[in-house]
Amino acid sequence: MKFNKWILILVLGAITLVIISLPKNNAVSLSKTQDDSLAVIKHRKEKDISMKEQEDSPIKNKENFKGLHYYPFSSAWQIEFELEKNSKVDKIAMPMSDGTKEDMIYIGDIKAQINGQEVRLKLYQHDNGDFFLPFKDKTAPTETYGGGRYLDIPLINLNGKKLKADFNLAYFPFCAYNPEYACPVPPASNLLNFSIPAGEKN
Repeated sequence: MKFNKWILILVLGAITLVIISLPKNNAVSLSKTQDDSLAVIKHRKEKDISMKEQEDSPIKNKENFKGLHYYPFSSAWQIEFELEKNSKVDKIAMPMSDGTKEDMIYIGDIKAQINGQEVRLKLYQHDNGDFFLPFKDKTAPTETYGGGRYLDIPLINLNGKKLKADFNLAYFPFCAYNPEYACPVPPASNLLNFSIPAGEKN
């Protein structure tokens, strides 16, 4: 009986160790990644429909429009930044692609470690409270629009000082499709010396 008792104890101990060592978070993170990927795909499909059907679409030849082009979804480009807000809300005159300027709310800077270096970018805010990040990276102009890309970040992505930005949702300004539109020009501080292969591409 003693022998059987110790065998049982050893088996139960081994099972406990296996259960403890299982990567429990993998199922959660995988599900979250899948949800994020599906949400991005849905967003892209809805945008294609909007570009083809909406009256204010910058696409001139809507009949031949087959949809926009994108990099594959990658959770690696869901970056958590730290937001350093200004002590007071500032409105700045942002240069536009047609040489004019438009007032925009400059909310502060965001910073994060990306590709082994600290990145610091200027962040702006739409009238509805969501954030606006104009940027340009090394994919321009060969893989993405030469004038840079934009990223809208929902206000709900802000948790304290942490702001999650999903570059899979990066998009071209309307002036990339139609020169009749004027678009904000990313500031020099938001020019990145590395590539972000995520979001919309040529």
